[in-house]
Amino acid sequence: MKILILSASIGSGHTKAAEAIQLGIRNEELGIDVRVVDFMAREVSTLNWLTKKFYLAALKFIPDLYDRIYKFADGRRVGVSARFLSSASMYLPFARLLKKFQPDVVICTHPFPEAAASLWKFLHAKSAEKFLLAAVLTDYSLHEIWIYGEVDAYFVATEEMRAKLAAHSRAGQKIFATGIPIDEKFSAAQKVTDETRTTILIMGGGLGLGSIEETLAELNRVSLPLKILVVAGQNENLLARLRRMNFNHPTEIFGYVTDVDKLMAAADLLITKPGALTMTEAFAAGLPLILHAPIPGPEALNAAYATTHGAAIEVGDKKISAVVEELLSEPARLAEMKLNARKLSKPRAATEIFNRIKKIGSVE
Repeated sequence: MKILILSASIGSGHTKAAEAIQLGIRNEELGIDVRVVDFMAREVSTLNWLTKKFYLAALKFIPDLYDRIYKFADGRRVGVSARFLSSASMYLPFARLLKKFQPDVVICTHPFPEAAASLWKFLHAKSAEKFLLAAVLTDYSLHEIWIYGEVDAYFVATEEMRAKLAAHSRAGQKIFATGIPIDEKFSAAQKVTDETRTTILIMGGGLGLGSIEETLAELNRVSLPLKILVVAGQNENLLARLRRMNFNHPTEIFGYVTDVDKLMAAADLLITKPGALTMTEAFAAGLPLILHAPIPGPEALNAAYATTHGAAIEVGDKKISAVVEELLSEPARLAEMKLNARKLSKPRAATEIFNRIKKIGSVE
């Protein structure tokens, strides 16, 4: 079996989900050719790469506009148009990848490659070249842009999403609430925390977003004993600025790291923007969250999911310093949030996705 996993390097979540599926497949069964390709890489398509650059600029400079676009494209009629435009513009890069890798299964962790793959299947419905198309949704909400009749199997985060997607699905489509795929090491990491101080981990996703400097300035105002771990991700400018800051608590600053599981295991509390992959990793680590600076649209809905289920607190209009001091004054509440995070965890999602795909493939 040859499996091609298509991600999109817009943030790190879609790529991390793809890599988790790849690792889950390799851990589950040897001898399978499984590749991860960044569909937005310049070597795949210059147009795709430019689209990514524009997308990231929009998130950084005009988040309100992105919110409007997100909500606008979630309408049924507009969603159809958005899906057509993305599939048509990215069709040729997908066709080249298909010819190069000739996979039996294509797994998409972002709607852009999913759109192109769906159009290929629609245009070549009678072709002898067949592949199983699977889409792995990497948020805690359903958006119209993911919905295609040509997708054979959907993998979503929650039962609520499965039910909503089923209402739009065609006959024969498989929909599974597996959870969002992450590396299983997050649930296996040994918890080691400082008994004398509360350890707070601060993250802003792979791009180092989420007002990290402002968060640190707020934590300087907290009088309780803290230890702070900060991950700046791939944001080199942010990393340089953080290293010039003065702190009132012991603080360790990291750039891009590959051992986030160990940092989460060392933390009592995570302050972050509500990216779905970061949240999912925190659930597996049993790590309570304070959520702030959501990118309008899906991240706001991610935050709502975590807070509704008691694993997180959303800052809203409050000061982060006040939220931290209030939470740390209620150890019973913090303990309950840890339990709630564990309840939301589905650490074996990647393995389940592969086993489901393998079963579907053997039936067809």
